[in-house]
Amino acid sequence: MNLLKDSFSAANMQGLMCLNQLSIDWEGYVYDCDFNQMLNMNIRHPVKRHKLHISEVLKTCLENIPVSIADHCYGCTAGQGSSCGGAIA
Repeated sequence: MNLLKDSFSAANMQGLMCLNQLSIDWEGYVYDCDFNQMLNMNIRHPVKRHKLHISEVLKTCLENIPVSIADHCYGCTAGQGSSCGGAIA
């Protein structure tokens, strides 16, 4: 974890999946990224606070919902960065 934290690169911030893509599980629940999905860190409905379902996405403004973050996020910001499309930098 220290190596990931020490390898943080602000240049990778713009390319992070969590800023412009969604991850959807087999039941239709929405996540910021694949890692958050595996950790069951759901996006919550901004008003009702329940787990956001894909059927609600078009009716819900996602712009002001903060991205769920934890230590695993350093994996995407370290070195060349990581995303579902490969290296960020």
